[in-house]
Amino acid sequence: MIGRFDSLRPGEGILHLSRVAGRTAIVRAAATSPLKLLMPRRPGPAAWIYTSTYGGGLVAGDDIGLRIRLGSQTICVIGTQSTTKVYKSSHNRVCRQTLAATVDDGALLVVAPDPVSCFDGANYEQRQRIELHRGGALVVVDWLTSGRRCRGEQWKMSRYASRLEVAVDGTPVLTDAWRLSPEDGPLESPFRMGRFHCAAALAIIGSPLAEAASRELADSARIPFAPDAPLIEAASPIPHGIVVRLLGETPELVGRRLIERLSFLASRLGESPWSRKW
Repeated sequence: MIGRFDSLRPGEGILHLSRVAGRTAIVRAAATSPLKLLMPRRPGPAAWIYTSTYGGGLVAGDDIGLRIRLGSQTICVIGTQSTTKVYKSSHNRVCRQTLAATVDDGALLVVAPDPVSCFDGANYEQRQRIELHRGGALVVVDWLTSGRRCRGEQWKMSRYASRLEVAVDGTPVLTDAWRLSPEDGPLESPFRMGRFHCAAALAIIGSPLAEAASRELADSARIPFAPDAPLIEAASPIPHGIVVRLLGETPELVGRRLIERLSFLASRLGESPWSRKW
């Protein structure tokens, strides 16, 4: 493992993965405070990497960035140590997270974090851009909760913005953006987030996952829609894959459905994402 810090700004990290002796190896890893990279060694073909930050969350002005390169035939799971807590912003300063990833032919990237939880007054931006080479595959989850419900903080952030962009061989196949701000009306209004306390988007993209994506799309279509259901799910086809969107009255409901949707990954990873956490 080679790590160089002199070219990184504060809060930036890089990861390079290659196929070595029949399994995925992390051949370059570096990060600067407040970003931390945890890389436990697990059985199976995949490299598992968890991101964390000193202080246990993000504060105003934090600018976290991670660049990942997956070499051919590698498998990588990116998760978080726990829920990404975003603390109240002072003077409405923004805190940001960015992920830029390149997935080479035959490689699989799984981005399966715990949800983002914005506290009262938090101002948060997130941007993820992932480039797949033809033959590469991607599973990415983007989700957030309403905040600290036990303290009465439900959708009390000052702003949440998230943008996910995926391209295959240079052609954009998915752009998914969220913007939640009370400037557009009360977030807890029944016409906005209402009774729901968790929202998620799941994308499954790439020819190696085409069969699994088709199966999940068909399975989601069989679920009857009920406006008053505690969990609402909708799946849509996109070029080279699918995107699934979920709204739940609790994070646990959404989390369990995500685990069901991603159970097909166990045969590829050796175990399912979050299997050692929930």
